[in-house]
Amino acid sequence: MLTPEEALEPYAPEAGHGPWTATQVGHLLSRAIGGAKPGQIKELLKVGSAKALDFVFEPDQEMLEAAWMGIGEPLSVNDDRSKLAAWWMMKMVQDDRVTGTRLALFWHSHFATTWSKVADSEKMYRQHLLFLEKGSGSFQDLLLAIAKDPAILVFLDNDSNRKGIPNENLARELMELFALGEGHYSERDVQEAARALTGRTVDKGRYRFVELHHDDKAKTVLNTTLHDGDDLVRTLVAEDECPKFLARKLWAFYVAPEIDDDVLDLLATRWRENYLDINWLLQTILGSRAFYEPEALGSLVKSPVDFVIGAMRALGGRPDPRELERSIADMGQALFEPPGVQGWKGGEAWIHTASWIERTRFAADVSAGHRDMLRKSPMANLFPMNRRRLARTALDDLLRALIPAGLTAERHRALLVTLDNLPTDNDSRRFQSMVYTVLCLPEYHMS
Repeated sequence: MLTPEEALEPYAPEAGHGPWTATQVGHLLSRAIGGAKPGQIKELLKVGSAKALDFVFEPDQEMLEAAWMGIGEPLSVNDDRSKLAAWWMMKMVQDDRVTGTRLALFWHSHFATTWSKVADSEKMYRQHLLFLEKGSGSFQDLLLAIAKDPAILVFLDNDSNRKGIPNENLARELMELFALGEGHYSERDVQEAARALTGRTVDKGRYRFVELHHDDKAKTVLNTTLHDGDDLVRTLVAEDECPKFLARKLWAFYVAPEIDDDVLDLLATRWRENYLDINWLLQTILGSRAFYEPEALGSLVKSPVDFVIGAMRALGGRPDPRELERSIADMGQALFEPPGVQGWKGGEAWIHTASWIERTRFAADVSAGHRDMLRKSPMANLFPMNRRRLARTALDDLLRALIPAGLTAERHRALLVTLDNLPTDNDSRRFQSMVYTVLCLPEYHMS
């Protein structure tokens, strides 16, 4: 058992903390950016854990990002959720930055805002840009911006929050879902916070503060006197529970479903000392010894997004992004349309009969190259024909690409027997069956 201090130490194989193999590299790439692209594991094995962490935090993608924005901006003027979601999916397939589009996915579920309620593609797009621009900086700055975000204001009805007729929706969610969690505020706090947020509305798609509609009398929230929405956000962020609440959620997204209370306390304290800088928190988490502990490996169920982008990254596919968006929506994760204010539940909730059918259908399409899922994929280089003919070598290559941690010896032997017994009259169809089998393994659906 690691002490809290040891758990948050930088992982250093050279200091005896553990190995640095394809298992650890694949684990980092899967959790940090959604999976390894061809060749990335081999390259990062050479450079060691510290430089591998640098790679996922500091890749030079300015030109690529500018190109993607040039595609996204025109899409934002069309009221078509699926097209903008497809754009986001393909960005995640190509993005190598922790602080990029997969982190935006965390914030999208945290500040869950639905297209169907907002009914404005530009507002949803601008909120997405907000997550990209402020999602890795100070959490206080992010929350201050969210409390003025047109999409949130419309979604939580604060655009009609006025002096004398306060609407409590945004005030409640700021406390319960965005900053503190349940049980850390009173109904009186919600009522007072709603008054602080009066006057914040949306005009022609942009945030506007209408002073006439603002209740300018003093309010008391969490035993603190305040006047406006910015005061409210700063008050919430100053609470001891705030860094604990956020660190616990980010830990569950990147590391494991649960975090030891003592580790959480230390992590929250240090995060506070670092001004609630999200980039600092992510570097600490993803570089920690706890991140590479055996109980963290393979402990998270892949969301539909991670399941799909992981396969595309591993196999180098560049299909029509609308096909990827359609797949994740069918599996239960339509981007820009979370199921409610709590966001996606995640974990075991991702695996049920209907979603499993869609996952296996996607696996079948990928393995057969249907819907152009393997378009532009370097399959011939990844899986040479002379190695496809033997089940043993084909399985080794498939596991190296799709499940870098490999399988237990017993599971490997049992799977090899199954693959050895596949019909051999058609090498291409036999290899497709192998790809499909690996994509349907329970181990592939865990990260």
